[in-house]
Amino acid sequence: MNRFLKILTALLCLSASAEAALFKAETFTLPNGLQCVVVENHKSPIVKQMLWYKVGATDETFANKGGAHLLEHLMFRGTSRVPDGEFNRIMEKNGADSNAFTGHDMTAYHQMADVSRLEVLLALEADRMHNLSFDEEAFKAEQKIVLQERKQVIENKPSAAFTEKLNKMLWGNSPYGHPVTGLSEEIESLTFKDTRDFYQRYYAPNNAILILSGDIDVKTAKPLVEKYFAEIEAKDIQRRPIAENTVTFTETLEMSLPDIQTAKMVHQSLLPPYKKLSGNIYDYLVLAEYLGGGETSALYKELVIKQKTAVSVSAGYRFTTGGNSVFSFSMIPAKYSRKQISAAWQQLDEVGQSAVSQLNDEKLAQIKRKILAGLVYVNDNPADAAYWIGNMMVSGFTLDDIQNYESHINEVTVDSVKNAFLAVQKAPVVRGVLLPEIVPEDEPEITAEEADEQILKK
Repeated sequence: MNRFLKILTALLCLSASAEAALFKAETFTLPNGLQCVVVENHKSPIVKQMLWYKVGATDETFANKGGAHLLEHLMFRGTSRVPDGEFNRIMEKNGADSNAFTGHDMTAYHQMADVSRLEVLLALEADRMHNLSFDEEAFKAEQKIVLQERKQVIENKPSAAFTEKLNKMLWGNSPYGHPVTGLSEEIESLTFKDTRDFYQRYYAPNNAILILSGDIDVKTAKPLVEKYFAEIEAKDIQRRPIAENTVTFTETLEMSLPDIQTAKMVHQSLLPPYKKLSGNIYDYLVLAEYLGGGETSALYKELVIKQKTAVSVSAGYRFTTGGNSVFSFSMIPAKYSRKQISAAWQQLDEVGQSAVSQLNDEKLAQIKRKILAGLVYVNDNPADAAYWIGNMMVSGFTLDDIQNYESHINEVTVDSVKNAFLAVQKAPVVRGVLLPEIVPEDEPEITAEEADEQILKK
């Protein structure tokens, strides 16, 4: 399990009782709709500021694909108060690390600095929320940068074509199946007006969550947040509705690409939105941890350590704000002729089925303890806390939800995990295999007598 999923799983176990000792957070909302969450961590005099907008690539129109990401770049240009180039210079002068990212459901802007610089961070972030100013020249310049980024980071990456095609097969016409960056031709067709309109439509205090994490408390933070954000007007936000996929399908994808050194196998099951699951989200998080949450997981111990038919294997569950959720398996097989790939799929199915059938109260308790132990990642780092609380809240969870997840995890039962696995098995599925250009030939089948002869010859 990668660090992203470890921290997410940890956050999903944060409880009210744990919060008093390990995680202190309070929230308030301004009259204009801006919600602010203050997370106290006084281990060092630093603060992480993250402003999460509840808008991303799924909100784009057909003619504006890639526009949310391009706008993210333009947000570092000038405003009517701060000239072009000054934002980054001021951040650097104040010793702040500053960056941003765009997803399907959100766009986030974040900085880390000494807590004495917090007012500067707030002033600049509030300013560009409603005063962004860029001209055609700046737009064209950033458009070229984004296009080049697409070509270098994605189109020149051997596995990117496989991932994008697999996602398209899984999601169909849903905007979640389209890359956040947009395709190259879509980036080239973006217009100044469409991008400007996107900013004016969605960037507003009532469409954002501000996270302040670190050496700060509500008493100090609230007057500063009010000072810089309170006068920004709310807007009538109409987000694009996402239709739930209810069509049953089974799809397979095989791709052979240059520069791929070994095979990769990916299984993705398309589940209902997390609020409509059979059972609840905690069952699926526990299931993912049990089956493929690192080197102590059931699949890893059987396929990698015992049978040695895989180099790595993992499982995960991810959800979206407005659409379906996905349960996935990923495996790198030790050998990858076509017959061996077919056998590996069968092993993955059989070992998963066997592991779930053998789940008992003792094993479940171990998984829960492992999940809860992951809280250390959130507790120790203000940046982790800001990232994961923001990610959860823009996805529809409240701070109370986050603080009470331990009790929900403890309510998970052996039967509820088994029922979650049955739902995964019945869900629409896409299976993909990424192979090197040259795939080893299958060894010819031999009889038992021929095998004995070969052994004697050796």
